[in-house]
Amino acid sequence: MGMYIHILVLVLACIAYVLYQKYYVHMYTSIVNKPEKRYDYIIVGAGTAGCVLASRLTEDPNTKVLLIEAGGHMGYFTRIPLTSTAAQQSPYDWSVQTSPQKYSSFGTYSQTQFIPRGKGLGGSSQINFVLHGFGRPEDYERWSRLGFKGWSYNDLKPYFSRAFGTVVSEFDTVDCTGQAYCPGEKAPMKLKVIDEDKELMKVFREASKRYADKYTIFRKATATVQNGVRFQVLDAYLKPALNRPNLHVMLQTQGISVRFDNNTATSLYILKDHRDLDNIFVNKEIIISAGTIKSPQLLISSGIGQRELLRRLRIGPIAENDEVGANFHDHMNMPLYVSIQKPISITLAKVFSVKTAWEYLWEGRGLLAFPPMAAVEYQNSSALMLFSMGSTSERLLRDLSNYRTEVFKEIFPYPNDFSKEGFMFLATCIQPRSRGTVTLKDSSSTIPPVVDPNYLHDYWDVKCVLKALRRAERLIATKPFQDIGAKIHWPRSERCLSFWKYSKDDQTGKVVQKKKKKSKSKSSVKSAPKSTKAKQLKVASPPDEYVECVIRDVAVTGHHAGGTCAGGAVVDDELRVKHVRRLRVVDASVLPAPVSLYPNSVLIAMAEKAADLIKNTHYL
Repeated sequence: MGMYIHILVLVLACIAYVLYQKYYVHMYTSIVNKPEKRYDYIIVGAGTAGCVLASRLTEDPNTKVLLIEAGGHMGYFTRIPLTSTAAQQSPYDWSVQTSPQKYSSFGTYSQTQFIPRGKGLGGSSQINFVLHGFGRPEDYERWSRLGFKGWSYNDLKPYFSRAFGTVVSEFDTVDCTGQAYCPGEKAPMKLKVIDEDKELMKVFREASKRYADKYTIFRKATATVQNGVRFQVLDAYLKPALNRPNLHVMLQTQGISVRFDNNTATSLYILKDHRDLDNIFVNKEIIISAGTIKSPQLLISSGIGQRELLRRLRIGPIAENDEVGANFHDHMNMPLYVSIQKPISITLAKVFSVKTAWEYLWEGRGLLAFPPMAAVEYQNSSALMLFSMGSTSERLLRDLSNYRTEVFKEIFPYPNDFSKEGFMFLATCIQPRSRGTVTLKDSSSTIPPVVDPNYLHDYWDVKCVLKALRRAERLIATKPFQDIGAKIHWPRSERCLSFWKYSKDDQTGKVVQKKKKKSKSKSSVKSAPKSTKAKQLKVASPPDEYVECVIRDVAVTGHHAGGTCAGGAVVDDELRVKHVRRLRVVDASVLPAPVSLYPNSVLIAMAEKAADLIKNTHYL
């Protein structure tokens, strides 16, 4: 019976995919194969910022814009909120592999991480977990202290409202009960808060209240979802503009290098389908929105970067700047598996069911209609996210995280039990201090850049994640979690066992009692157990040395890379590249320090402001 259910689900998914490809992908007149020779603006990258900019700049019918994107149309499954990881390490993902890490990633193959970066219309906003947040006000004040002025929380509030109809992180677009005017209705972006009846969220919230203080912030999961599907910048900004005659979009096209005349950007070399090279001229400016890894690569390839690097690559220098490609920052998430006895989590058995498929495809609701995140709790510089998946598939998740096979099983004690109830706490440091680099080993655009995040180089980051894990221990011990049978299963890392005696039986919470020897007396025979018996044991708290070792073993990227064209260092307060003219960078690479967790919504607001700055620029 189970096989027939899986076949039916697959058939339904295939029908949906065919309909998507037939009626959605091939309907826009702005998508062209051959560009004109000159435009007012050229935007490199149709990711989060690129989609916003293309839409806003072409609102003026007299402004001609070319938007180029290295990928194409993304597949149907990127539209489903729960299956965001389906596009990772696929043709829709650059699948950036880092260089071997010195201070982290000891549980991964070659001590490397895979950083997902979207490749196609919508960019990384089409393969992320669609989670919304504006960080914390102090994030923006930190930028100002680092020399990036004009981007404070108050500076961006009008753009939060313009894009989302709100300035808060926990907001539901359609929840306007008792209001005569709903501000989110006219905003392009749409938000959905997790349903109040989700029990894991409520348990987490009640437990958080037990230990809340003035430094505690609890937020229910909020996602950029509408009617059960991902609703990101592609839907909100770019699609409505894709039939404008003054917007041209080229797919499967990369920006190779910017051409300058007296330090003024005048044209862009592009490569179509990896073979057709062309040079497109610009009247006003070129805007690079290629992302944290590709934007510094394009700057370096254009002659903007470190002197010695440009000399070694034999690239003629246009502007020397040692900060190009520096300051790479990213969050790291440390997974902590928690099993529960109450059937309230998301399991793979529930996901791959006819009921789930029916609810989603015909009614736009159910497990597939929202990302698998319940809530997040901030505590000073640490945070805990509750990831609602109880069962883990080694086949689905191991390769995405690049864990070695044995390490994956050490982290998740029930790796292929599709009905196991539970969840993961993802412990993280929201303002990590470690900084890495993006550089080039070859000037060819076909050679991937060298990405060294330098994860956990600063010991403060490790201590920060440790605090989050200790917080998780306290929360699990509270009555709300104990009432659902919550039990922590610490990763059992072989490399770290010298710090803590921790067996496989300790991890699963079971100990096997051996059969007692039979005696000759009848009473002894009668009292002897007939079979092996297991009983639950409480797992002790591991020492800090063990936990720190495990963090360096199994913590993985939070997918929030930024900082490599930092504001104040590479670009000025209006995002113009320093020492040259008519060239800007607008994407996550300009963030001088991280946003506290999810940066995507902040980038949308920043792109809104950037569009205003560009429109108000007077060119001589």
